[in-house]
Amino acid sequence: MKMEKKITIAKNNISNYLDFFKCPLCDSRGGSFELRNFSLVCEDKHTYDLAKKGYVNLFNGYTKITKTYDKHLFTARKTVSDGGLYSRLCDELCGIIAEQMNRRVYNILDAGCGCGNLTHEIFEQFHSSISSALMAGVDLSKEGIEFAAANFCENDLVWIVGNLNNLPFADAKFDVILNIMSPANYQEFGRVLRSGGVLIKVLPDADYLKELRRFIYNDNDKNEYSNKDVLNNLAENTTIKELRELKYTHSVAASNVAALFDMTPLTSNISEREQTRERLVSQNKNWEVTLAFKIAICEI
Repeated sequence: MKMEKKITIAKNNISNYLDFFKCPLCDSRGGSFELRNFSLVCEDKHTYDLAKKGYVNLFNGYTKITKTYDKHLFTARKTVSDGGLYSRLCDELCGIIAEQMNRRVYNILDAGCGCGNLTHEIFEQFHSSISSALMAGVDLSKEGIEFAAANFCENDLVWIVGNLNNLPFADAKFDVILNIMSPANYQEFGRVLRSGGVLIKVLPDADYLKELRRFIYNDNDKNEYSNKDVLNNLAENTTIKELRELKYTHSVAASNVAALFDMTPLTSNISEREQTRERLVSQNKNWEVTLAFKIAICEI
């Protein structure tokens, strides 16, 4: 798809949902933006240009995003996602959303969407079966959002560079917030959720990618993972209506094992990384891995 086409789709999407956005600098609420050509301009004249790649950067400030989260990692994540690694998780999340919401049409925010692979998979399911007015993916990583817009540019799917601690959305606009293995700001989530809306938070569980962890760390204590602190923080800031567990195994094709290694920060800072990667890939076989999650359905 040509760049002109992507920016046009982004413009049309934002135009259709203009009242969803707020300026992160002046804190004006819904209705504060005008769309002038290919720029969002707030009441105080702060201006945000739509990128030719099909997204808009609504983050004002400086942050140091670790080099771990780069195009190489995002490409690897798309490869394993296209191979079905997270499909059962996405099916489960779509089922939960359908159970929780009694509206026929509703708006979904993926807060901390990364490179957008799971966002898009969920979006595709809803557009084929259940009506969703708008799906927005927001992340602080500009490179991640660029990757998402480059690969998943569609009507009613908006990509935003933004800070979870100062979401660039007006109050009470979303019926569902997804927070999938990502940091959270529960005060901001509560602000942008409509009354009766739900937060669905996904946490990796103890057995998540345990085979890969064991291969890398052997008997090292880094082989263990606990989500206890994250769950305690969630319980302190929300009302957990239900806590579900999802666990399954997935066979990663031999051709995608390198991508499995590259797609997770687990492998970013290990000693002799390239040798470990080569040792894994040289096995030249499919890899059975465990996907294990806790899924919290919350009110704020």
